[in-house]
Amino acid sequence: MNLITPEWHRLLYDLLHHGDEVAPRGKPTLELPQRTITIGMRTPVLISPSRRLNYKFMAAEAYWILTGDNRVENIAPYNPNIAQFSDNGETFFGAYGPPIQQQLPYVLAKLKEDPLSRQAGLTIWRQSPPATKDVPCTVAIFATIRDQVLRLHAFMRSSDAWLGVPYDLFNFSMLSHMICSRLNHDLAPSQQIMPGDLHLTMASSHLYSTNFDAAKMCLQLAKHVDHILAPAELYQSTEALLTTLGDLRTSKPGHYLRWWEGSR
Repeated sequence: MNLITPEWHRLLYDLLHHGDEVAPRGKPTLELPQRTITIGMRTPVLISPSRRLNYKFMAAEAYWILTGDNRVENIAPYNPNIAQFSDNGETFFGAYGPPIQQQLPYVLAKLKEDPLSRQAGLTIWRQSPPATKDVPCTVAIFATIRDQVLRLHAFMRSSDAWLGVPYDLFNFSMLSHMICSRLNHDLAPSQQIMPGDLHLTMASSHLYSTNFDAAKMCLQLAKHVDHILAPAELYQSTEALLTTLGDLRTSKPGHYLRWWEGSR
């Protein structure tokens, strides 16, 4: 099983040691072109003591996406900085939730019609996007089922290794849990599908110069972490998935739903 923390550490190391110096919009970065990383979607939470993630926001963003939301007022309380990317202060042009919700019925229909289908995909990129502060980073997501395991392949035009990847991997993993839970609703227990690997392909994986020192410190302090599987109920029941993510939005360390802390 590929775990998110060592995969993320490897990505940071490769960016710092092998990245190309480029400065889109005048902002210095180190960049790796055409990079793919793979994680197991049953272990979607990054655990790194020196990378203080906002786990409330992590859950809130996944809930916001999976419920098809695009409103600033429903996500900004968990991360006030995000509001600056709205063009009108009310909604986000590049929000993932609406296009995912619009296309999810198609994805589910394809997988029900032919579980081996290669056509179960959706797109988030907007064709010829207008001037906006919120151009979508993700282009497309495809789902395949093999041996009762759902695999997800996400394609991103741009991926910030420090600020974005830890949250994107969780969001895509929770999408896979929703797909499985919707499919499993009509399947016998012996036929149920579980989330497998997520392959994330990034046309540009990059690290901004403002995060170089933090990334170096993170690698210096890296240590082995035991990863705990997300509860099976999250891919067995859509209600359980959304209820858990909803409750995690207000959770604190030690909360019984924070499975990655070993509290379940």
